[in-house]
Amino acid sequence: MFVRVLGAAAGGGFPQWNCRCPGCTRARAGDPAVKPRTQASLAVSADGQRWVLLNASPDLPAQLRAAPALNPAISGPARNSPVHAVVISGGDIDCIAGLLSLREGHPFTLYADPFVQRIIDNNEVFSVLNRSFVRCEPLNAQGETELRDAQNQPLGLWVEAFPVPGKIPLYQEAGKEAATLVNDQAVIGLSLRAASGRKVFFIPGCARVTDGIRHLVSGENVLFFDGTLWADDEMITAGMGTKTGTRMGHISVRGQDGSIAAFAQTTLARKIFIHINNTNPILCDDSEEAAFVRAAGWEIAFDGMEVTV
Repeated sequence: MFVRVLGAAAGGGFPQWNCRCPGCTRARAGDPAVKPRTQASLAVSADGQRWVLLNASPDLPAQLRAAPALNPAISGPARNSPVHAVVISGGDIDCIAGLLSLREGHPFTLYADPFVQRIIDNNEVFSVLNRSFVRCEPLNAQGETELRDAQNQPLGLWVEAFPVPGKIPLYQEAGKEAATLVNDQAVIGLSLRAASGRKVFFIPGCARVTDGIRHLVSGENVLFFDGTLWADDEMITAGMGTKTGTRMGHISVRGQDGSIAAFAQTTLARKIFIHINNTNPILCDDSEEAAFVRAAGWEIAFDGMEVTV
């Protein structure tokens, strides 16, 4: 299985358009130790020819242009693409907005759970996805779903969706009690399996690591996990917001309750942080925090990173 990181940053990208925090300032200045990153998404393929997108970020057009393997083939129809399916892990803007850039009559299959499918179906702007070309399929509530293209041909990959503690989309918060925004069923993680049996887990948002998650991901697998914030009060301390990571539905990287500690005893082939917020110092390769992450056996995702499973 071939994996390409299309985008590694959290919502807003890095540098964020309206932010002058230290990391964004260095990235904007072209500091080689601080790589710019677009919003989180993966491309996965069983054969290196036919690709499946995990989430469709607002940066999708630029991400596809930056990936030669995802560009149109030089032979065949004038309009073509190796993208044959898109799997959506949540209803947040940075998961679904890129779907609007796939409206040019290219056939693909869209996979989403019923919650996300209702969001798409109930918003008329998504009607630009011509259902004559876009085949919509649900993710199985229990077990794996075999991924297929718009012609119903198998793509050599199986996906399984599983519940992850997290928060409902920001635009659905209005009028709801704060205590109900984060719950154990709010978002989903994705597991991609090829015929070899090894798996890639994609969990870009997670409020808490449960025993069930640890058990599910363990083995000779690759984990892309929520690296949004280094510390729970990071946004407040940086003067960039008023919400803690807990309130936003994201576990911190550091600390006794953080993700490094949570997976310290979990066997994995590779552990990679993704969906990294612009305020997180691990985005700076020369920071103490980045060194700490690497020493703990984790990697820090960047746009264009390639992984073979």
